[in-house]
Parts: sequence; C-alpha cells; structure tokens
Amino acid sequence: MAGFCIREARRSDLNAIGELWSELMSLHHRLDSRFQYAQRDQQEYIKHTYRMMKARDARVLVVEVEGTGQIVGYLIGELQPRSLGASRGVYGFISDVFVSASCRRKGVGKALFLEIKHWFTLRGATSLGLYASVANADSQAFWQAMGLQPYLTLMHLDM
Repeated sequence: MAGFCIREARRSDLNAIGELWSELMSLHHRLDSRFQYAQRDQQEYIKHTYRMMKARDARVLVVEVEGTGQIVGYLIGELQPRSLGASRGVYGFISDVFVSASCRRKGVGKALFLEIKHWFTLRGATSLGLYASVANADSQAFWQAMGLQPYLTLMHLDM
C-alpha cells in the first residue's frame, strides 16, 4: 500500500464512509447473524456521521491513500460524560472504526487509534472505551494489542 494520511472527514467523504460502514456490517453479519442491516440503513448512517462531524464533542477521521484520494478507513470518536458510579469527568468513546481488508496490518488502524487517543487526552478524557464484537477475533486481538482490556461485557438475549 502507498502512504496514507489521517485527516478530518469532509462532507465529500460521506458516501465513502457509508460504503465502508456497509462493508463493516457485512463482515459482522458473516461472523454473527444477529448483526442486521438493510441498504437504507447506509443512508441513515451517513446522516448520523454528518451529525457527528458537526458535533463539538465528536471527531470523524478518515484514512486517505496518498496520491489517490481513496478513503480506506474511518473512525468516529466522541467525548461522553461518565455514568453515575464512575469517576467524574469525561471519557472517550470510539463508536465506529473500520479499515478495508486490503489495508489491514499496515499500521492504518493503529494510526487512527493513536490520533483519536491523543484528541481524547487533549480534551481531558482519562479513559476510553468501545464495543468490540466477541465474534470478531481479529478485532479483539487488535484492541488488546492497542492496550485495551475487557471491562464490562454486554450481555444479549434475542426475544
């Protein structure tokens, strides 16, 4: 892969982010059929991403391949207040992250993570969290390599 840069997402990136999100959802569905989505969901996700781009306490990053302008990854992070029973202040929450299969294991995901971690730290976050699918072993291994450890487990029951 050629060089890449991490930058703030632009409105012109929204369709590419939507395509990457669909690729992510397809991957998750293959790993765990409880992940469901329809084509119309992509448009709702694009709207959500645009709202996050405009939010003061959120950041949307993209990975752009230098020289081509191709978007091969993205991350959405936001600052959130801590819940009752936790230490005061804010924490960083990574709601979405995805890197195209052809660009994995090349430092792209790590660069995204380090950029958002730095942004969280500058804004006073003292910890960060995310949800990682238990069915996605690659994701679990990546996040543990970034220093994250399981804290709470989201339990689930289909009704």
